Amino acid sequence: MEPARESPNAPSDAILEVRGLEVTFATDRGAVKAADGVSFDLKPGLTLGLVGESGCGKTVTALALLRLVPPPGRITGGRVLFGGEDLLALSERAMEDIRGKRISMVFQEPTTAFNPVLTIGDQIAEALIIHGGAGRAEAHAAAVGMLDKVGIPDPAERAGTYPHQMSGGMRQRAMIAMALICRPDILIADEPTTALDVTIQAQILDLMGAMQREFGVAILFISHDLAVISEMADEVMVMYAGRVVERAPADALLAHPLHPYTQGLIETLPRHGVGRGRLPAIPGTVPDLGALPDGCRFSDRCPLADDGCRAADPPLTRAPGGRWVACYKAAP
Repeated sequence: MEPARESPNAPSDAILEVRGLEVTFATDRGAVKAADGVSFDLKPGLTLGLVGESGCGKTVTALALLRLVPPPGRITGGRVLFGGEDLLALSERAMEDIRGKRISMVFQEPTTAFNPVLTIGDQIAEALIIHGGAGRAEAHAAAVGMLDKVGIPDPAERAGTYPHQMSGGMRQRAMIAMALICRPDILIADEPTTALDVTIQAQILDLMGAMQREFGVAILFISHDLAVISEMADEVMVMYAGRVVERAPADALLAHPLHPYTQGLIETLPRHGVGRGRLPAIPGTVPDLGALPDGCRFSDRCPLADDGCRAADPPLTRAPGGRWVACYKAAP
């Protein structure tokens, strides 16, 4: 029997519906797809965790949602439906009204996201002036208030500092403040804790959870770290070599992963009460997108792969319990 496949026309209560998203980069060896047929829903007030090794297409997917893919990359297919409109079909002027106001992004490295010659307070206030029509005094007061909400001490004083005068954790908090100042519907967080130590990382995760509860924002949380994803996500989507290979409610995926790649990621996590021996690792590396293996993209690293796996790339198909998996050998 033909397995159920992702239907682009299925009814959804999602605030964001992504269907068949493709991002292509021109290279010396020809065109390669960094995101290849990516589909998912993001629901109001919930967090979707996007996980995978470096080079799997996570950041490119996020940037494509805001039409910020850097050249030589181009969005070459799909739809991104938000509020009944396809963001990929809007004018650039219309997208400027959405970025920062309706959909905001927290970048992995806030130092490069902030302007080094403007104070933190001015940069946060600027978003409210541009998108909210606030006056400068009103916007500055709101910026100080948001710095206070994200747990920055002496917020009025800190608003007058420059990005380089803040610690990494404080800069990340300030970035979250700037992303939330206009009360967006969606927050995209791209590896927001990667450069932070464990204590600060935990504080940032707690902060994002608190802000989500207060503002009701939907979050797309991107990380290569499944342990971090498990702390934040209601649902988890796993990407490999530009494609979604598994998507499921977080508890179900962590307790019983179906795809061998997801199983490998979970096996690499340290476990409480287990000795300090060497952690398991997935053999090999993410394939070069310009030289993909035949059939399933994970076949050259998968212990279950056979000739059938190498004959054709498996489609993303429905599994019990609201799950999706792209694997001919998916665990029952």
